[in-house]
Amino acid sequence: MGNMRSVAKALEAAGARPALISDPRAAGTMDALCLPGQGVFDRCTASLADGGLEVVIREWIEADRPFLGICLGMQVLFDISEEHGPSKGLGIVPGKVTRLPATVTVPHIGWNTVSAADGTRPEYYYFDHSFAVHPNDDSIVDGWCEHGDRFAARVNLGSLTAVQFHPEKSGLAGIELLRNWVSAA
Repeated sequence: MGNMRSVAKALEAAGARPALISDPRAAGTMDALCLPGQGVFDRCTASLADGGLEVVIREWIEADRPFLGICLGMQVLFDISEEHGPSKGLGIVPGKVTRLPATVTVPHIGWNTVSAADGTRPEYYYFDHSFAVHPNDDSIVDGWCEHGDRFAARVNLGSLTAVQFHPEKSGLAGIELLRNWVSAA
């Protein structure tokens, strides 16, 4: 989950006072939780379980408290992933994580358009991933992206927001997204 420091700096730029936590008890002092991530799906879920953070994340989201998942932090919220898999996710958001098609460059690295589900102006965000989420319920998708296949780039479910792209690397559009999330939290 190697992008924590860059996400923390971006959250600071968006007006937050982030703190990196590894002790589940520290979450009780937070107003919102953000789970960034780069790496391997099953290692991430194992690390969350071993560290006691899986329970914290589940309870946090069940209580409808502000939560942001970024990239792998989005993917692990889903039921299952094809990565090294099948690998079981946290099962908080019904759906699956599938490998991007072999017909396109994988990993998908660089800028791409995210089309808002409500038809408003698309935004450009920075991506770096080989797997993508497909929720069972498209009504929770707030933004779509295409890279060989259409996938959910942004989902909202109550106070849960999750994005496949990296807002911390996405310039003004990314900072604006983080600023809106911080304000709502």
